[in-house]
Amino acid sequence: MIEEQSVHQRIDLSTFQRSKIEGQCNGDSYFTKETEDYFVCLVADGLGSGQAAHDASTKAVQVVEEHHEQDVETLIQLCNDALSQSRGAVLTLFKVHFNEKVLEYCGIGNIRLVIGLPSGKLVHAIPKSGFLSGKPTKFDVRRIEYPEGSMFIAYSDGVDLSSPDKRNVMRARSPKIAASYLKQKCMETVDDMTCVIGKLT
Repeated sequence: MIEEQSVHQRIDLSTFQRSKIEGQCNGDSYFTKETEDYFVCLVADGLGSGQAAHDASTKAVQVVEEHHEQDVETLIQLCNDALSQSRGAVLTLFKVHFNEKVLEYCGIGNIRLVIGLPSGKLVHAIPKSGFLSGKPTKFDVRRIEYPEGSMFIAYSDGVDLSSPDKRNVMRARSPKIAASYLKQKCMETVDDMTCVIGKLT
């Protein structure tokens, strides 16, 4: 398992990954980046498993890493273009704009994004079905208000969370505590897993 915790200027972040088979290549990849104006996060899952799946998800990461200043719709389109000669991937990409206090997101396939507002309300970002492989497609980019103190969790399909699990994550005092809870829930996995948990401080 790979674990990371970090506190940026505006985002407190905790992540963990586990491969389907210990020591085997993980088909999931993720990328996070905070700047003075925004935070961007991508979680991608290459279709299938093994090296080919890893290569596909990594292509999406490379795109966002190189062009993270672009808006979400542009980034998704660039990812789609980059995946044209690959197995394909599903992904969720979102960007938190600090000054506007708005989260902009787009999802393709079964990577989940749940946002917990300070009021206790959970917002489930609804992804579009399918996957990216270079074929022309329309993308549904949505925006929601994202006040300070909100939390988010983005995770691949190797992580199985019930509604009470999601509420427990959002009630945690920090992403590190939430990640510790999730690791106990996900001890037995039948797929690659990736989980990114953050809080807007």
